[in-house]
Amino acid sequence: MKEFKPIKRPAEPMLLDVKIELRHLMHHQLQLSADEAFRECQKLVNTKKSDIVSSENAAKWLVEYENVLLKAFMEHWDLDDPPKYWTGE
Repeated sequence: MKEFKPIKRPAEPMLLDVKIELRHLMHHQLQLSADEAFRECQKLVNTKKSDIVSSENAAKWLVEYENVLLKAFMEHWDLDDPPKYWTGE
């Protein structure tokens, strides 16, 4: 039986560098899946190296709130006006 994990939402508003990095990861020219984007963020957090993700602070935030990254990809969020519920606002 698979263990249920509660959905973790941020308590503080999404920082500007997180929005910028997420916009970059969601860009159509990169053609990344949500899983690939998450792995790139993890790679930067763990090894301090990534060819795609540049902001370590943003990567840490996106790794901590993985479900926000996944929803943004699935729902094609407009990051100039993201859903308040999911961004801590």
